[in-house]
Amino acid sequence: MNPKSTIRDCRAARSRFLFAAICVAGGASVAYAQTPMRQYSSKYYEIYTDLEGDALRDADARITAMAETYYKRTRGFSGTIRSKMPFYLFRHAADYYKRGGMQGSAGMYNGQALMAIAGKEVTPATWHVIQHEGFHQFVDRVIGGEIPVWVNEGLAEYFGEAIFTGDRYVTGVIPPDRLERLRAWIGSGNVISVSDMMRMPHHRWNEQLSIVNYDQAWSMVHFLAHAENGKYQKAFESFISAVGKGQDWQTAWKRNFGADTRAFERKWREYWAAQNSQSSADVYAEAACEILTQFYARAFAQRQYYPTFEAFLADAKAGALKADSKDWLPDTLLREALAYMERFAATWSLGGGTSKNQIVCDPGDGTKFIGTIRLKSGRVRSVSVREVRAGR
Repeated sequence: MNPKSTIRDCRAARSRFLFAAICVAGGASVAYAQTPMRQYSSKYYEIYTDLEGDALRDADARITAMAETYYKRTRGFSGTIRSKMPFYLFRHAADYYKRGGMQGSAGMYNGQALMAIAGKEVTPATWHVIQHEGFHQFVDRVIGGEIPVWVNEGLAEYFGEAIFTGDRYVTGVIPPDRLERLRAWIGSGNVISVSDMMRMPHHRWNEQLSIVNYDQAWSMVHFLAHAENGKYQKAFESFISAVGKGQDWQTAWKRNFGADTRAFERKWREYWAAQNSQSSADVYAEAACEILTQFYARAFAQRQYYPTFEAFLADAKAGALKADSKDWLPDTLLREALAYMERFAATWSLGGGTSKNQIVCDPGDGTKFIGTIRLKSGRVRSVSVREVRAGR
């Protein structure tokens, strides 16, 4: 999206999927600009909010990791974050709407600021919206260029599905319900051809709002990022880099992938036909292992020692884990990890020998995730998760 455009592509969330509407900016000032909000300066954002305490700390941690994830995953074709981005987070929906939020939406990027409704508690569904809309802001501020709408929306949904672990986001998630719906779209012939999707202009996307289009754009981006062990990543990065530098997307695509989109479409269809409900089991396992290790490290630093993983898990579910106030993590994050554990079967244990400074997740497919804690002066120094494959 061109940040200088007078047309603002504002996306609104309904359920967990995002729909778009055209908003004509016309140079008018935004309504909330004159409304006093408490302002907090974060690492990458200027936060305007009526939240405080733990809710504010959670939002700050998540958006900081969000911007760093955008940058890390797009550094092959993006620029640098040169200025802090405005982010408005409202406790009450009425305040969000009063200040220009789109009716019926939970969040939006209006071409200037990222806005969202926090509610009583910011849920994973709301963070999906913030992560999606935040990427559109990142595109305007950092990437630039007339990126094709399927790439812009597909990448936004790709990051919208990412899982926060306390320090970072784990990307590449294939939610089982979304996979089931996508395969139904493809099987019933409801998706358009890849060629038509690539040629779709922004105005037509907005005129023909469809969950199918969001699913298809997300699936195309996911394919280019992960199919065949990342075979297409470099070409995809080169394609977006060329577009960001002003080259028309047709020429950029041809130089990186060839002129014929039929081969791409065939491989894309084959890739999704081969996926199943456990295709992201390793992603959920990695995220759950990292989150649980984060909480285990904090309890360990407070001399809460456990003989077994089951004993630790019992205290986690009971809300009995301790932590230094400076090592705080939101309780909502722990609940998310426990929910992720239900998405896949795995054996969990404590490792690290007698020190028991590790959490081990074994999904039983030849891969293990080992979360390791490091402490310094009674505080959590670091938490890391490594993937270990059988035979390596």
